[in-house]
Amino acid sequence: MDNNVRRIGILAPPGNVAMERELPRYLPPGIVTSHNRLSRPTPEVTRESLIAMIASLEQASRDLAMAWPRPEVIIYGCTSGSFVSGPGREDELAARITQYTDIPAYTTSSAVIMALKALGARLVYLVTPYIDEVNAHEIAFLEHRGFKVDACASFDCLDTRDIAKIASEQVARLVLAQAATARGSDAVFISCTNLLTMDQIDLLERELGVPVVSSNQCSLWVALRHMGVDANATGPGRLFKLGRAHSQGLAA
Repeated sequence: MDNNVRRIGILAPPGNVAMERELPRYLPPGIVTSHNRLSRPTPEVTRESLIAMIASLEQASRDLAMAWPRPEVIIYGCTSGSFVSGPGREDELAARITQYTDIPAYTTSSAVIMALKALGARLVYLVTPYIDEVNAHEIAFLEHRGFKVDACASFDCLDTRDIAKIASEQVARLVLAQAATARGSDAVFISCTNLLTMDQIDLLERELGVPVVSSNQCSLWVALRHMGVDANATGPGRLFKLGRAHSQGLAA
């Protein structure tokens, strides 16, 4: 064994455990993820706490870039943390990461927009673990980007540790609780990188007949597409079945 691998860098909130659980399961051979934690004052998923986390971005980015081989791409792996600064600002954190490291970067929020556009979705059924305040910011973000949120279902968690306790099967049940709404949408978007979802995506797509995307799925899809890697055989959902044409010219 050696360390001659291709590397995806992940910057995640301190309480995030789902990305480390989910992403490795869907990585093609020879590709690994390296994770580094950001820092924030409390485990509460509020606008104030999420914005405070940005203060740790420079050091966390530089530390992650010390890995060898260096990451080919870095993901700012926090959905809410990359949209709460205001609509249209979700790319700023990625630009700062690249400034600090000279490594291309994407935020999860930007990855979600790219994925929904690639799937041709406009009407979205949104599922989140967030409190109403954060949901309102997310709906404003999606609408600013040209999407319409048909409905929003939530677990209403204030503490990120409570999000981590939610099983992926519970997520699937919440999605299916509004199955008629989901079937009438262009896509279902399950938000939050600390919410386990990816092993339910294929099942949900069979049940609903529409694309289902999640924050972690979109983050991985964008990273692999940036690297020119076709993950059709390993990635879940219709998103990973898109043709190679979508691997070029990714733009939010």
